[in-house]
Amino acid sequence: MNQMLSAYTKQSKLVTLLNQTREQIERLKNESYFCPACKQPLLIKNGKVKIPHFAHYNSNNCCVYSEGETYEHLVLKQAFANWCKKDAIPYELEKYLSEVNQRPDLLVGKIALEIQCSPLSVQRLVERTKNYQKYGYLPIWVCGKKLFSNQQILGELGKNLCSYTETIGFHIWQADFETKELALYFHLEEDWKKRIYYSRKSWTFHEEILTDIFNFPYKSNFFVQRKFEIGKLIQDYYFDLNRKLARRDEQIRNVQSVLYNNHCHLLELPIWFYYPGIRIFCCRGSDLLLKLRIWNWVQFFDQNVFELAEFELLIQKQIAGMKDLFYEFPSVSMKEIKKYCSNQLIMSLIDCKHLIVVQNGWKIVVGNKRLKQTDLNQWVKSIEKKCLISAIPLRSVIR
Repeated sequence: MNQMLSAYTKQSKLVTLLNQTREQIERLKNESYFCPACKQPLLIKNGKVKIPHFAHYNSNNCCVYSEGETYEHLVLKQAFANWCKKDAIPYELEKYLSEVNQRPDLLVGKIALEIQCSPLSVQRLVERTKNYQKYGYLPIWVCGKKLFSNQQILGELGKNLCSYTETIGFHIWQADFETKELALYFHLEEDWKKRIYYSRKSWTFHEEILTDIFNFPYKSNFFVQRKFEIGKLIQDYYFDLNRKLARRDEQIRNVQSVLYNNHCHLLELPIWFYYPGIRIFCCRGSDLLLKLRIWNWVQFFDQNVFELAEFELLIQKQIAGMKDLFYEFPSVSMKEIKKYCSNQLIMSLIDCKHLIVVQNGWKIVVGNKRLKQTDLNQWVKSIEKKCLISAIPLRSVIR
């Protein structure tokens, strides 16, 4: 059976079980209740183990309330509702939005707060997020404790739950009902092993006004920087590619196949392809495929002089046609993806001396198109004492 905290009576009065004692809830059982979405009858579950809630007699009849809710989900939903109540923020619990045919856990003005504690298909995530956006709602997804328990790697769902702003980069929300803490993991980055690096800011429940906290990604004045040992990252990345190719790793063989069709070899690419050992966060698979397409395109600019702003707009236009390489990211606009990717690509082209400043502007210098192992070793040795410093607001520097 599915679980909810609000339902309608025969007289269309909305009744919520939130903040009612079990004795009060027992007395409510004399009334008939109906689902806000499908209008089917509901019963009140008031046991000693789970939080009191409404449930369908037959869950198969309702498409909106068909997803069962865990204890964690119910507790967090109640906690956020109480948070709003304490701050005197108008909210609606489980408000059914007929135009969207969805009901967020909490509707706060135009914010549709969704608490995700269980697995969810990416297709369903995209569908729900886009539906909210279509009708002018701002969906904010908050992960439960288990969904982001391994804070070293972000899975497919975790990646697609991320949002992005220029002030704090890619970020994801998480709530812990046991510690009563809301956390924001931001400035998310991945290395070539898909290990996650992040900065973290947390608030205990009721510490600040909830809507102010959710505005943090847009109004933050944070400056955060992170340092990477660039030589070691690139060398380890290159050796791992070599090892996987020798072991006939399926994903790497697929990458090699695409490279081969473009007259390239996985281990003989210009250094720019392996640099900086930090992945372009948007890419679903290897970012080598994105770099390959950009590399084939930039060669048409070889030795031509142009303005950097013009080049940035052109590279963003190319990126717009490469959606097949990216995660769905329903909460991130294509405009933001283009800007983020172009920044990463342009900075690495500059660092690797393929994009250089000249008297009248900038120009592309392709240079040697094939790499030898000795070339890589020499280049790594030349930067072994240097570090890549990535920072937000968005900026990367090699020093």
